[in-house]
Amino acid sequence: MNDKELLKDIQYLKANKDKIYKRQSAKRKAFLEDPANAQAVNNARLSISIARDLYEARKAKGLTQKELAELLNTCQSYIAEVENGKRNVTIETLERYAAACGKHIELKVV
Repeated sequence: MNDKELLKDIQYLKANKDKIYKRQSAKRKAFLEDPANAQAVNNARLSISIARDLYEARKAKGLTQKELAELLNTCQSYIAEVENGKRNVTIETLERYAAACGKHIELKVV
């Protein structure tokens, strides 16, 4: 793509951002409300919730990602992936992570 084409695309996006936003919002809403996607949506919400809780536990302990990684004998990028919900983790890893942050894991089935 050359500069002229890029500028044209930028101008189009600026002129149509509200329409594009509404269209994307409608698609997102339809996906989230479609019963066929319920399991995927629930899994994503659970992953986000776990990632947020892990991040907050680390911050409350005053640890950097690098410091936590050293405590868990892993690398900082792994901690970042876990906290961004991009990495599936085992219960054992959750327990080690929580313990390093002075917390514990509580699992509830509701």
